[in-house]
Amino acid sequence: MRHIKLLTTDSLTLEYNAVEDYLEATWHGTFTSEVIKQGYEQILFFLQKERCHKLLDNHQDVQGLWVELTDWLAYDWHQRAETAGLQFHAAVYSRDYFSRLSTDRAIGLVRHSIAKGFETTETAKNWLNSL
Repeated sequence: MRHIKLLTTDSLTLEYNAVEDYLEATWHGTFTSEVIKQGYEQILFFLQKERCHKLLDNHQDVQGLWVELTDWLAYDWHQRAETAGLQFHAAVYSRDYFSRLSTDRAIGLVRHSIAKGFETTETAKNWLNSL
């Protein structure tokens, strides 16, 4: 079995790719502060549980500006995720212009350059699989 479904909510689907050893987070809908924080805490929980070092963070279907949480994501959540073992974070940009800006800002704030943005899910997967 390649993908193991870990969590499904209205805004987030989490799967573990057991063959390539990465966690795949697929976001849906409009980001709110509550949705973002709850979702990323779930991602952190499963990164630790699966002892996984790679994250595919798919924002393609996300709507809206969430720039007010980019500092939290980069300086709070990401530091805790790195402490838990996260080494590579591939973020797929949203089709929505404002969400894309927010994702790009968050990536730019992450220390150690372990986060990288991608236009497609396939290029993000290829990058993770090359590591």
